[in-house]
Amino acid sequence: MLPEELPELINLYLKGTCTPAQKEEVEKWYEEHQFTELEFYSQDEVLIADSAQRSLTILKRKILSAQPERIRSIRLFYIAAAVMLLLMSVGLMVYNNFNTSSGNYYVNDIAPGKNKAVLKLADGSSIVLDNAANGNLVTRSGIRITKTKDGQLVFSANAASGQKIAPANGHTNTITTPRGGQYQVELPDGTVVWLNAASSLQFPESFQASQQRRVTLSGEAYFQVARDTKRPFIVHTDEQDVKVLGTHFNINSYQEETAVKTTLLEGSVELSFSKQHLVLKPGEQAVCKGEDLQIHAVDTEDAIAWKNGKLKFSNENIRELMRRIARWYDVEVVYEGNMTNKDFSGSVSRYENVSKILDVLESTNTVHFKVEGRRITVMP
Repeated sequence: MLPEELPELINLYLKGTCTPAQKEEVEKWYEEHQFTELEFYSQDEVLIADSAQRSLTILKRKILSAQPERIRSIRLFYIAAAVMLLLMSVGLMVYNNFNTSSGNYYVNDIAPGKNKAVLKLADGSSIVLDNAANGNLVTRSGIRITKTKDGQLVFSANAASGQKIAPANGHTNTITTPRGGQYQVELPDGTVVWLNAASSLQFPESFQASQQRRVTLSGEAYFQVARDTKRPFIVHTDEQDVKVLGTHFNINSYQEETAVKTTLLEGSVELSFSKQHLVLKPGEQAVCKGEDLQIHAVDTEDAIAWKNGKLKFSNENIRELMRRIARWYDVEVVYEGNMTNKDFSGSVSRYENVSKILDVLESTNTVHFKVEGRRITVMP
């Protein structure tokens, strides 16, 4: 007899309408469970209907009336415990089934990413920034590298040391975020860069004695460039160069994505792609795909939602969306069956556990998920 079948048999037993075989099954269950140790569950975890409690009271009275007087008082507690345990177990099963229908049935949950990065200095040494203490980390070539209490890495002139800032001479630093990591860095010229997960930024120890401020990006970053009319700021990726004097823009250049997207929020940028050159205006996005270059008017808040703590998606298919989830939550994504062609739109806090985001997607009833360890299986 399955546990979920027992409440119905108990009701038939109480009504006196059960068959002899069913009556024997209920009494056999009672004999086997009368000394079962009681387990406790919080009220938030179980659902016990009023009718079930009334049935419990009647069942105790009916079964006890058949017991000899000398053992009735001893068995009273154990009968209550056993039946209560049954009802609680069934209630818990109902509760879990309810949660399964809303998506909360994963084997485990996965926490979001956080501030994590490694700084590789020009001398080859490395600093794991998430483990490093706040304060001064190192001073090189007249530049002091400091980690602030809010998780920002700052490069600044060390005036107190009296040491002159040396030219870069080809020496570069590289800051790299892993999957499940992000970091903010202030470069020696005052430019602030927000690095998304699985990204890296290469930049010189100093911009002194240089005619341009040139950095190399892999992955995604938001730039708030300090204005310098004499030395343009250039972001190089494998596909393009973006040249600015002082402005705010976002570049998404992950190798696994099908296109490089450059979105301008303020000022202007000059974009060089293949043999093409163009100037973006605020509110525009350049999309480089293969040899094709297109410019669209976009909602810039969508492009920088990640920097503002949101996972925002607009008309994205499930594979595009899951690539972003994989980078931020550091998970493996696999697919079973034929995936939906539906495009998804929505917004969720970037700091929710992954189950929250998966529940939002599951609410469309077009896709389902299974989470085991750090693997997410996507199913139709």
